[in-house]
Amino acid sequence: MNEEPTLQPSRDEARAAIASASQTQQQTRKFIAGTQAGPALIWWGLIWVAMFTYAQFRGPGSNYVCWIFITAGFIGGALLNKLGPQPVKRPADWRGGVFWLALFGYAAIYAMLLVPWDMLPNQSPAQAALMDHKMTAYFSIVPMFAYVVIGLFVERFLLWLGLLMTGLILVGYFFIWHYFYLWIGAVGGGTLIISGLYIRKFWK
Repeated sequence: MNEEPTLQPSRDEARAAIASASQTQQQTRKFIAGTQAGPALIWWGLIWVAMFTYAQFRGPGSNYVCWIFITAGFIGGALLNKLGPQPVKRPADWRGGVFWLALFGYAAIYAMLLVPWDMLPNQSPAQAALMDHKMTAYFSIVPMFAYVVIGLFVERFLLWLGLLMTGLILVGYFFIWHYFYLWIGAVGGGTLIISGLYIRKFWK
């Protein structure tokens, strides 16, 4: 059977499609810049740096202290959102929050299925340290995946930043063992701070 010929878009149609996509990107950037996304990223970056700096020099029971940092991050983020300018709501506003919840939800499921939790109580100190490093690197790389995906559709800066930070986290895991948490704090927290500053400066 003869197949119908596929109609190729004209140059004008292709240019119109590219212009429409570019306009959508610009509108998305301006909308994000109009929220408290920039300050929130900076705040979480500072929390990240402080938490992992503490983890580098922690004592017994410090995992519970890390939850204090995380709680402070959520409280500070909520205050920033409440006190900052309130942008006009759009029907798709909820998708960003759902995306991050889904991302970390699936990351937690993968960890639950793949990590041999029943064997952890019998680990040697060296094995426990290795597992702690693995889980820290794992949950630090998860948001970098989000950066890469968002960068593909919104801003190439986030794409390259996500790829760079992924590489730096792996460098820390494999080669900077004794100062691993300081390294993670610097590159992870630095990524969030740089992203927040970039949004405030260039996405208006």
